[in-house]
Amino acid sequence: MQTISLAGPWELRLDPDATDDSDEASTDGTVYLPGTTDEYGYGEETDERTRAHLARTHRYEGVAQYRRTVTIPDSWERKRVTLTLERSRETELWIDGDRIGLRECLSTPHVYDVTDAVSPGECTVTLRVDNDAESMDRAGIDRSHAKTEHTQTNWNGVVGDLRLEAADPVWIEDVRAFPHASENAVGLEVTVGNVTGADLEGTVTTATRSVNTDETHVVAPSEHAVTVEGGDERTTVGLTYDLGPDALTWDEFSPAVYELDVSLAVDGNGASREDGFGHETATTFGLRDFEADGTQFSINGTTIFLRGRTDCCVFPKTAYPPTSTAEWVEHMEAAKAYGINHYRFHSWCPPEAAFEAADRVGIYMQPELSQWDARESLVDDGDYEYYRGEAERILDAYGNHPSFVMFTLGNENQGDEERMNELVRHCRDRDDRRLYAYGANNFLSSPHPGADDDFFITANVPNDPDASHWDVERTPIRGTGHINDEPPSTTTEYGEKLEPYDLPVVGHEIGQFQVYPDFDEKRKYTGVLEARSFERFERSLADHYMEGSDTEFQEASGALAITCYREEIEAAFRTPGFGGFQLLGLDDFPGQGTALVGVLDSFMESKGLIEAHEWRRFCSARVPLLLFDRYTWTASETFEADAKLANYGPDEISGTTPVWSITADDGTTIDAGELSTQDLPQGELASLGTLEASLADADAPARLEVEFALESEDAGGAELRTSYPIWVYPDSDSDSGPEAAESAPDASLEDVAVTRRFDERTRELLADGETVLLLPESSALRYSLEGSFQPDFWNYEIFKRNGKPGTLGVLFDSDHPLFESFPTDDHADWHWWRLLRRSRPIVLDDAPAAFAPTLQVIDTIYRNHKLGVYLETAVGDGKLAVCTLDLSDGDAPEVRQFRAGLASYLSSEEFDPEPALSTGVLDSLLNAGQAEERAYGDDAGAWVEYE
Repeated sequence: MQTISLAGPWELRLDPDATDDSDEASTDGTVYLPGTTDEYGYGEETDERTRAHLARTHRYEGVAQYRRTVTIPDSWERKRVTLTLERSRETELWIDGDRIGLRECLSTPHVYDVTDAVSPGECTVTLRVDNDAESMDRAGIDRSHAKTEHTQTNWNGVVGDLRLEAADPVWIEDVRAFPHASENAVGLEVTVGNVTGADLEGTVTTATRSVNTDETHVVAPSEHAVTVEGGDERTTVGLTYDLGPDALTWDEFSPAVYELDVSLAVDGNGASREDGFGHETATTFGLRDFEADGTQFSINGTTIFLRGRTDCCVFPKTAYPPTSTAEWVEHMEAAKAYGINHYRFHSWCPPEAAFEAADRVGIYMQPELSQWDARESLVDDGDYEYYRGEAERILDAYGNHPSFVMFTLGNENQGDEERMNELVRHCRDRDDRRLYAYGANNFLSSPHPGADDDFFITANVPNDPDASHWDVERTPIRGTGHINDEPPSTTTEYGEKLEPYDLPVVGHEIGQFQVYPDFDEKRKYTGVLEARSFERFERSLADHYMEGSDTEFQEASGALAITCYREEIEAAFRTPGFGGFQLLGLDDFPGQGTALVGVLDSFMESKGLIEAHEWRRFCSARVPLLLFDRYTWTASETFEADAKLANYGPDEISGTTPVWSITADDGTTIDAGELSTQDLPQGELASLGTLEASLADADAPARLEVEFALESEDAGGAELRTSYPIWVYPDSDSDSGPEAAESAPDASLEDVAVTRRFDERTRELLADGETVLLLPESSALRYSLEGSFQPDFWNYEIFKRNGKPGTLGVLFDSDHPLFESFPTDDHADWHWWRLLRRSRPIVLDDAPAAFAPTLQVIDTIYRNHKLGVYLETAVGDGKLAVCTLDLSDGDAPEVRQFRAGLASYLSSEEFDPEPALSTGVLDSLLNAGQAEERAYGDDAGAWVEYE
């Protein structure tokens, strides 16, 4: 095969009304393809500063004509010639003024047969790319990540490979590889094209060798006699290629890829050339059988657990996906370092290079149609025909890749369910090498498996499995159902909720914990997208007199987010028979309101929140787990935990001895031991026993670390080790403490007076030089938010209608004397859950610019209120502390301990605040005067627009 690259300079004409290929057409400039108009600064220079997504520096939508002259060599005479454009929007092709045709697929290459249009010598190739075409205006495409401005953007141009190819008039059109791992063989369907008009005899030769593993397997070539018919122009030959007993299989642990060379040689008898014809092509395959095995997935008989990320096509430098294998390998190795073995491509399909990289790295791929239609999916006949064609093209283009194991029709679609099922059946009939489902979380408010689905991706399931899924209350199978609303433990799992399902269930878009941005990141956006949204959020922070706080806010909110991510991921691993999960996301999503929910930024680079090896302790093929019902204990109690191992590694582990220890921060061992030695089967959540430890030797109050490890030579080199924090407090002999204010607002605690609002009595106490602890009743707070433990879900702008407070955890100095007897880091952890869950963050925007609360709640970037749940100030000769933490649960040891520590601190000489707040400000904030409860949950009045 002979190839001419079309990469290089092309004349550009921008004309939305262009209708032909006139040689007299004006030229607006030059672009280099592959590339886009955005990259070369064509189109409207934008000044948009939306908070919703990154901003394009330039935007062009409409018809763009690209033209260049190509020299066709004499050797191409009487050859079959094709032109390939790897990825584009709708294209229309002319050669020397003659229209060749139109292509409108977003997911696969545009290929044109130009045999009759070219001849040796120069020819003019004109390409019209229309990113504003009617085909682009489908509802499903508009929201999809194949086009949306929130991620990929609606660019104009051509990316990836651009080439002309010449082949003999008898050629190999396609090779499809059907692996049979259990038989050490691959079935091949070789489609041969023949435009000679004559029946021809020939030979197909196959040769293959494994790559990508330490062990190389070379298979002897195999020859097969074929008859190439001349009447129908296409002949498909079926054959089996035996790879022998040394054949290597493909999976995440050992992704052995085979490179397959297929050559065709036919004689010229009866054809126009007596010396015969020949053609060679290459493809790849892997020996793998990927199946739904009951409620879990298996590959080659090995049960696996999907640890997925949702890829939304976030590539800020170019605003389109990479088309080189090396870039995708780097991308996927970064994800695999965090334990990821699965990519779901949210409403788009990546280019060939992504599949090639996944083959090499060992990633299970789930591309989707470019469809996100929450109303009328596949209802329109034109839409159905388009998506049916796109599905066929995706399966044909990428079907040989062993990594391509799952396929769905899009994201959260609602519409014609009968057609969805019909299209699933059609895809499976066309290509049965993978599993299919009609969507991810389809029918958003009532997701359910399609009638012909092989697996089920959902965020929630019915409370009553016997009721109609259309009108039944539902319960989440992700952390949104328990992390913020149920007392913390490590026992939550979804097994009972999933009992009605007999197919694999995958948790949909789990996580989504917002992390405050470090605004220095905006300097990374040096390509076609700029982080102008970051500039606006940073300006807002400065206007609330917190300029420069973003780094500390990111560290504290990020630490809490990781705590929540761990619980969400481990809850999935604790669920017997679960199919897996798909994170949204491992990296940030800079659109849809700016959802900075990743531990990696939009460039797949670390934010410095957690090391990859630490993340893998709870997100990998093998995860040790301890199940205990609470994180806070007293010194008289015995800590108990059930030890388990989720073993989805390549094989069983023999003769492992679980060991455990409980240590204090200074390294002192409180207790230690080991469980019985045992063999741990592959593909199961294995129970290892129960550990028990007296906490009497802990120097309470203390933060302790419970460490658990599995010692075995069969662990495959993996570090099977994990640890959990627990907090131990002294036993209580009395109920004295600030909680007395709950029943008697005027009660005193030693030298501390307790009040409920900044009223006349409080002012009198302060004027007399008293120490006052103000525990405000809700009606006293002029502006406040509802409390929350977990960081905001996705982002406040999108989900504020759900009544979420939008906050991102709490920040403080753990060395402050307030925490003398309350061990803590500088951010929230599980022992803060009861204190924060029903707290009442006070909006302190009216306080002086330099004032900072001792316990500051981090607000959403959409408001950037200065918020506090504990603050202090001198007022005249008196000293005032204001606390809106929830101190009501006197039975919880952490709450009891915090109250005791607060009382001790306020009675000590260390409580000596500066006069930071005036009585006027205090009266405004803490003595609203209305009886009803007041809230300040919206961003009305909180955002200032700038020119």
